Amino acid sequence: MDDDERAALTQWLSSSPENARAFAVLERMLEAADCHAQTLLASEFERDLTIQSERGVIKRSGPFMKIAATLAAALIAAVIAIFAGQYRAPDVIAYETAKGSHQTVTLEDGSAAELNTDTRIMVDYEKSRRAVTLLSGEAFFNVEKDKSRPFLVKSDQAEVVVTGTSFSVSDLKGKLIVRVLTGVVDVIPREGPASTLLAGDMIEVGEDGRAGAIARYDPSMALAWRSGKARFHDQPLGEVLDTLNRYFETPIELGDRSLASLPVTGEFDIRDRDTAVTALALIFNLESEEEPARIVLKPAEIK
Repeated sequence: MDDDERAALTQWLSSSPENARAFAVLERMLEAADCHAQTLLASEFERDLTIQSERGVIKRSGPFMKIAATLAAALIAAVIAIFAGQYRAPDVIAYETAKGSHQTVTLEDGSAAELNTDTRIMVDYEKSRRAVTLLSGEAFFNVEKDKSRPFLVKSDQAEVVVTGTSFSVSDLKGKLIVRVLTGVVDVIPREGPASTLLAGDMIEVGEDGRAGAIARYDPSMALAWRSGKARFHDQPLGEVLDTLNRYFETPIELGDRSLASLPVTGEFDIRDRDTAVTALALIFNLESEEEPARIVLKPAEIK
């Protein structure tokens, strides 16, 4: 397998947790097979791809088919090479949290990745660099220093590069936000110039891949989720509920949209939905109504 094929396979494995898991299953299956079975399986894979193409199942052409062919060739070559001792699958590892969950994982080099609710990352470490792909959600990274081996966080909008620091990256509703707690972070957006962030700095990168201006932020507010809290200062009630609902299986909604602009200042436990509902109802003289799929806050009836 040449370098291009290795790169294609690595990219395919990194593109989703499902791909990495599928390859791991295939690898385990092939380890138990004899040499003849390995050859047959590779031949069947190639034949099946050809049949699907002839039947019109694979309908795209041009660059798409070239990429598909490269990936197919790389996968077949990798499968055969595994048993010839020529290739070992990249150590691509997927981590994810469910809604309302919070998990800290220690990476191969001792760096820590702290995953907020409903977050998915892919970790791909190599000799020359340490790469994490943020697929969705929010994560805080405490990176061990290693100038010879940069630490990268990749997303659709930008690439974040550090050698040793602590920072958070969130990818919510197509907007990437990078916040630096300690050290120095370089943010390279998909479009436009790179930005260097220092401790206390933040930057937003839009869905178009363009970065806004560097701004300051309050870690005690923005990173409160690390201690199980959500803190707000004069934030509209509608936005507060958007944040809280990231953690709750049953969402809290407003029965009257005019309530959405009411300012909220306070701290909420993101693990305790019922207390949050009670507190908001008391603050704004609302009543709550629990339905099968949601909890509705609406103005209290005058008795």
